[in-house]
Amino acid sequence: MMHVFRLAVATLYPQALNLPAKITMIPPIRTLIIGLLCLSLAIATRLVLSPVQQIEATVDLQTWIFYGSTSEHIHAITACIFLVLSTCAIIAKKTSKAHRLFGKLAITTLLITCVSAAVLLGYLAIQSSGNMFNSIVARNENMAIFLMLLSTGIYGGLAGYRWTAFSQSKHDIDVAFGFMAITISLLGIAMAPLVAFINPLNTTNDTGFPLTPFMAGFLLISQSVLMLSFGIDDLHSFHSGQISYQQRIAKHVYRVMTAAGAAVTAVFIVHLGPAFADNDQLLWALYIIPPTIFALLTSFILSKHRLSKE
Repeated sequence: MMHVFRLAVATLYPQALNLPAKITMIPPIRTLIIGLLCLSLAIATRLVLSPVQQIEATVDLQTWIFYGSTSEHIHAITACIFLVLSTCAIIAKKTSKAHRLFGKLAITTLLITCVSAAVLLGYLAIQSSGNMFNSIVARNENMAIFLMLLSTGIYGGLAGYRWTAFSQSKHDIDVAFGFMAITISLLGIAMAPLVAFINPLNTTNDTGFPLTPFMAGFLLISQSVLMLSFGIDDLHSFHSGQISYQQRIAKHVYRVMTAAGAAVTAVFIVHLGPAFADNDQLLWALYIIPPTIFALLTSFILSKHRLSKE
C-alpha cells in the first residue's frame, strides 16, 4: 500500500522525490521572535483598547464588595507572610532543612497571594475607576501592567522552584517557562510606547500605586529585559541539557529573588505611595531603590555560596 502511494506521488509530483526525508516544522528563531512580537503587539492593543463597546450589567453590589474586600485582605496578609518566610529562607543556611521548609512555605504562600491578586485584579477591572483615570484606555493600561507584574511573580516563584524540585538538567517544563517569560517580555515591549508616548499613563491620583508615563515605560522595559533574559536562558537550558550544580543554584536564586523583590517593591509602593504621590521628582525612588537592593542582595548570596563551595 505504501509502495502504491509513493508511486502515485512520484507520478503526479516528480519534484517530491527530491524532498528531504525529514521536514522541520519549527520556524527559525528570528522568525519565531518576530511573530511573537507581532502577536504581543496585537494583544497589547486589544488589552488597551478593549472593551470597544460598553455593556451594562446588573451586579449585586454587596456581593462584589465582599469578594473584593476579602481578596484584598487575603492578598495583603499572604504577601506579608511571604515576605517573612522569604526572609527566613534567605537567612537560613542554604541546602539545609530549614531553608527548604521556609522555601516551600514561601512558594505556597506566593501562589495564594497571586490567586488572590488575580481575583482582585478582575474586581478592579470592572469597577468604576472614578477620577483615578482620565479614560478607559488609561484604566486598561494600568490593568495590563498589573497583569504583567502578576505573571512575573508567578513565573519567578514556579521557575525558581523548578531548579530545586526537579533534579533533571533538561525538562519539558523549561520550554513552557521559557515561552511564558518571552511572552511577558514581548508584551511589555509592545506596551511601553503605549503607556509612555501614545497614550501617556499618569496615575498619580492613585496613591496606592502612583505612576508617571516615564516610570510606567521604565518599569515595563526593565521587566521586559529581565524576563527576556530568563526566557532565553530557559530555552537554552532545555536545548543544551547540561547544567552544572552552580548554574542550577544561580537559576534558582535569580528567579526566586525576582519574585521576592517584586513583592517587596509592591509593598513599598502601596505603603509609601501616598508620601511620594505628590512629588514626581521622588517617585522614581519607589520603583528603583527596592529592586536595586534585591539585585545587590542576590549578587551577595551567589558570591557567598560560591565561596562556601571552594
